[in-house]
Amino acid sequence: MSLRFCANLNFLFCENGPNIFEKFRLAKAAGFRGIELACPEELSSGEVVAALKNNGLEVALLNMSTKPEAANGCASLPNFENEFRANFLRTMEYAKAFNCKKIHILAGKPPTLGAPENDETYLRNLQFAGEQLESTGIIGVIEPINNYSLPGYYLSSYEKALNILKKLNNSNIKLLMDLFHLQLIKGNITNTLNDLKSHIGHAQVAQPPHRSEPNTAGEVNFKYVFKVLENVGYNDWVGCEYKPTTNSKDNLGWIQEWGYSF
Repeated sequence: MSLRFCANLNFLFCENGPNIFEKFRLAKAAGFRGIELACPEELSSGEVVAALKNNGLEVALLNMSTKPEAANGCASLPNFENEFRANFLRTMEYAKAFNCKKIHILAGKPPTLGAPENDETYLRNLQFAGEQLESTGIIGVIEPINNYSLPGYYLSSYEKALNILKKLNNSNIKLLMDLFHLQLIKGNITNTLNDLKSHIGHAQVAQPPHRSEPNTAGEVNFKYVFKVLENVGYNDWVGCEYKPTTNSKDNLGWIQEWGYSF
């Protein structure tokens, strides 16, 4: 089995509050070797590197810095290009320190969706990001997010994402394929994974419609979908970005029961 599952620490191991070091400890205790992390700007990179080493954890994905903007980013927001560039460069330094190979570039929620200046700003910012990533071994990933979970988010369409990637024509920018959002945006998961396989840079999972564990009752047979994901050539981390139905450590048995590893 080629897929490996990592813990998204914005969703998992939050039972004891926001302390990042406690989350590291709990993720390790549960068996995880990889994590997804928001850019921890309140801490020095050295502090985090030491804690990662002590817990034997790898950062599979780092969410881009959003300071001083809102949590959803500013890549599509006109008049915030200087902030975007500063945030991106800051995130790159953290990614290099953590030996993290993927940065999630958040698009943001523009005041008016569909305005041409949003498209132009987003494309320019992604061009800047792609240029900065050259020769670093790091990729940037962009994620379509469904309108039920985050109304007003700029990138809520796979067609738009694909059009942007074609315009960029830069192998340093790829698609974050969150299977939860894919189902709620368009469904047709098998064909979409096949159609977009050359663009997939990272994957995440949660069971629609309640964003619970993949093995809970819901809309998608993930045991089947994971096979499809492997068959289209994806052989990397899958982020567990779901809301635990009990506590984070419970119900992790599906990973090994389905033949996969942490």
